[in-house]
Amino acid sequence: MKQSFWFSASLLVLIWTIYYYAKRTTGGVTNTLDNVVCGIVGLVCIFIIFFNIARYIKNKQNKN
Repeated sequence: MKQSFWFSASLLVLIWTIYYYAKRTTGGVTNTLDNVVCGIVGLVCIFIIFFNIARYIKNKQNKN
């Protein structure tokens, strides 16, 4: 599977966001801003990942 830049970047950012949020939660220092920013970033990354997977499947089906 040839990965696009946005797919790879989204995976890295999603992993970093999960790590950051878990670190803040474990330390007991999360606030509303952390919840909003991490939630939005996580949703955008998941959307980009699903979009790229769907595009890959669609392209693979069109080749067959």
